[in-house]
Amino acid sequence: MFSSSDFNELANQAIAERRWSEARELLESALAGMPAGWEAVQEHATSLQMAFWDQEEFLAYVGNRGSKNEKSILWTVPSYSKTWWLLSIVKSEDDEFNNAMLCLEKGLEIEPDHPRLWIEKGFLLNRLKHHQEALECYQHAAVVRSWAPKSQIARAFRGKGSSLIDLGRLDEAEIAYRMALELEPDDRKAPKELEYIAHARQEQAERKETVPWFLDSLIHPPTDPLTIQLLALVESLESIPGPRTIGTENYSRVAEAFINRGWAGFEEAFDAIVPRTRTDYADIKRDLLREPIFNRRTHLNMSRVMSGKATTEEVWEEIANSKDSIKLQ
Repeated sequence: MFSSSDFNELANQAIAERRWSEARELLESALAGMPAGWEAVQEHATSLQMAFWDQEEFLAYVGNRGSKNEKSILWTVPSYSKTWWLLSIVKSEDDEFNNAMLCLEKGLEIEPDHPRLWIEKGFLLNRLKHHQEALECYQHAAVVRSWAPKSQIARAFRGKGSSLIDLGRLDEAEIAYRMALELEPDDRKAPKELEYIAHARQEQAERKETVPWFLDSLIHPPTDPLTIQLLALVESLESIPGPRTIGTENYSRVAEAFINRGWAGFEEAFDAIVPRTRTDYADIKRDLLREPIFNRRTHLNMSRVMSGKATTEEVWEEIANSKDSIKLQ
């Protein structure tokens, strides 16, 4: 049997050496013996007992304390929230993604303000292609704890940048990676991602020079889950002019971004006008997507005309017949 003060360290070492079965056994045995009602922070009359994950956290907390006389800080071991975090890593390695997520939720139940748990949850959601949910986890990780070490906040910004790239929001991704670099100037990952963003922008520009915008929107469809759902919802509905939805000037900005940079440009421009935090965000986006310029059927019709498979007159006649059909329903 192992002592209660070293199983996290032993498991971490086993993970680093890819001894996954050994790490799993250590962690699961430790959690089976977790005291009932264990808490990461216990307050007493003259002291605070806190289960820090490592020395960096301890120093960050002590360094952020006020100058007033406070209770003494006692660093206790072990941290069972860290144990759940380590076990989630092991289960992810074995492709047990649902179990890995359950481990993270267990860790958050006992220490809901730990950035590393939120970061790992964001990482796992990104792997599962839930990029918007992952982004929200990373955003929370960056602000959930006022005294978090800079390295943890930098990790949160790097994760945020990764999710934003997957969502096609390159401008916001660049800002996130630059924030990470400000926090950790020696970081090697952020500069590589910034190079990737610059390369992606160059590819977009070159693609726009050779492929008409309406073909590009078909070749590179939207990746934002909400946009995909809303496009399917409004495809058969009667159109609404974009200026009526968000105003002439705002519509021009979104339309120009869409034509020049595809769906990634659409998302960036729309989110700059209507923040995702607004309660009516989905309603406004849904109505805007009823503007013909964003309609997949419109893009297909334009492609048919360009390829000579249909004349403009035939397309207009089909549109008229489609409108009549909608009115009859």
